[in-house]
Amino acid sequence: MLKSKIRERVLTVFPRFEEGIVHELSGEPEAWEKFVVRREVVGFPQTKENTFFNAVSYRSGVDRLWLCGDTIFPGGGTIGVSVSGYHVFRSITNDQYSL
Repeated sequence: MLKSKIRERVLTVFPRFEEGIVHELSGEPEAWEKFVVRREVVGFPQTKENTFFNAVSYRSGVDRLWLCGDTIFPGGGTIGVSVSGYHVFRSITNDQYSL
């Protein structure tokens, strides 16, 4: 139910959104805790040990596998997560497009 509501809202802003879906996985807080091994669905703590030059890169080192999210540079929060997704977009498109 929640998934369909989210999809409907996304489609109002990005009508062709579904055309770009290659693989989709849905999860709830319990799945987050199990697979990400974090107890709460909250931002990743930004400390000296995991920011800037020590942060996890969006480049995974595996061909055609990119990472984005609150644990990937530049970090947590809506803006940080969005920017990590933008880095992935630019990597996939080889900077052929700009937003």
